[in-house]
Amino acid sequence: MLLANSQKKLQYGFSLIEVSLVIGLIITLSAFVGISVSAVQNWQLGKNAALSLQAVYTAQRSYMADHPTSDISTVTATQLQSYLPQGWSSIPVFVGTKNEQLTLNFTVMPPRLLNGSNVYDPSGKSDDGLWDLGK
Repeated sequence: MLLANSQKKLQYGFSLIEVSLVIGLIITLSAFVGISVSAVQNWQLGKNAALSLQAVYTAQRSYMADHPTSDISTVTATQLQSYLPQGWSSIPVFVGTKNEQLTLNFTVMPPRLLNGSNVYDPSGKSDDGLWDLGK
């Protein structure tokens, strides 16, 4: 009886392969979550920009309804500010996905975001409602 107990090997812990697999799985899941969070943050920035553009577009249409003979290219930000929807106190400021400062071109209808002289829309589609007004 004593001999049978001494021949039993009790194994505690994990092997090096098991530990390596678990660590590899944790690293892979962490990278996937990091990429997903970044994509969601970029989508949220684009959606917020589209909502702000919609507010400016609403102000443009309201202004033009009150001043039908005006040319939209001559309208100033101060003139549009009083026509912004309720809850908007000033013309919004826009920041791109890489924290670049964007310019709002409200002298065209619908309004557009510019990065320098180029139209800014990192979503790649001009009708998806991200960084633009969509359809």
